[in-house]
Amino acid sequence: MGISTVEKSENKEFSPKEIREMLGIDNSRIQELCKIADIKLKKNNRGLTYFTRDDAKLLQTVSANFQKSNAVSVPSKRTVLTGTNSISNGSIVQLVETLRNIEKSMTERVTALLDEKLDGMDDVVMELIRVKTENETMRFKINELNKENYKLKKEINSFKKVPFGFYAKTNTENSIF
Repeated sequence: MGISTVEKSENKEFSPKEIREMLGIDNSRIQELCKIADIKLKKNNRGLTYFTRDDAKLLQTVSANFQKSNAVSVPSKRTVLTGTNSISNGSIVQLVETLRNIEKSMTERVTALLDEKLDGMDDVVMELIRVKTENETMRFKINELNKENYKLKKEINSFKKVPFGFYAKTNTENSIF
């Protein structure tokens, strides 16, 4: 079987065995080529794996290119079917490097922004601690003043009005307040 067989049979389903014989490779190599060419395995109604005519042509092309160049750059399914290969090794490396630079740049910007925002947070935290301490002090003073106010009211209520605008002190234990 060869290329002419693939081109003649239009709607034929190829089994992995036929692909092995056609390309002269083993199953593991077929799997590698499928990954490289981005071919998704299909199963028929009996659950058996098969390849379409386009898949078989693509696998032949990828296998031939891979054996010739023995390089990383192998055309994908889309580029083989359209007949163009616009992505080369250099552009892939450049693309990966550009993505790394973008990631590094974004990480540095976010880190700088967070550091800037968090620098002011130290002052805010210190101010909150100072305010909390001041609130506790004020609460203690209010309690002391309430106690003193209670004592003074008790003292005022211990005096009884007598004639001629005078006041006489009575027993404080009998006072209502």
